[in-house]
Amino acid sequence: MPTSFGVHCNGCPYENAKHLSQEDREIRSAPLSMDKGRQATVLLIFQAPGVNEWRNGRPVSSTALRSAGGRLTKAFRQAGKTRDNYAITNTVQCFPGKRSQAADARDKLPPVLVSKHCTKWLEQDIRSGPYTHVVVFGSLARRAVEALDYDCDERFRFIKHPAGGLSNTELYAAVS
Repeated sequence: MPTSFGVHCNGCPYENAKHLSQEDREIRSAPLSMDKGRQATVLLIFQAPGVNEWRNGRPVSSTALRSAGGRLTKAFRQAGKTRDNYAITNTVQCFPGKRSQAADARDKLPPVLVSKHCTKWLEQDIRSGPYTHVVVFGSLARRAVEALDYDCDERFRFIKHPAGGLSNTELYAAVS
């Protein structure tokens, strides 16, 4: 649950957002923290924040229809729930940047070393509530959770990332 670039960031390639352009670096002065819903018994773990999340300071909160945040909001509505029913975090707490300067460029995948630096925060997020279900989205998040030895914990469900071929039906089932 970072509130600033701290001891976990020492030696990380993303420390102080030095990997980002000056423009993206000026958006935030700290990694993102978990968005903990008031009624959360389910934890959702995603990969890393996109530029919209980096701007607004909340994980998986983009409103773009095809984004993970947009698709998640739609799935919440279909399930008759809101964000308050969930805690939402990322494996990597900093925006990794874009793959190119093109307006429609995809986000970079964070290197494994970055994920290792964020492991302590992910562990804190997992332990921060009495979660009855934990849904892990994508292979990067899966590897981080497995490294923390939660892969045999029955509360955890591993599924594809919304940008990686997860169907709307699968996403709806994951948050229901």
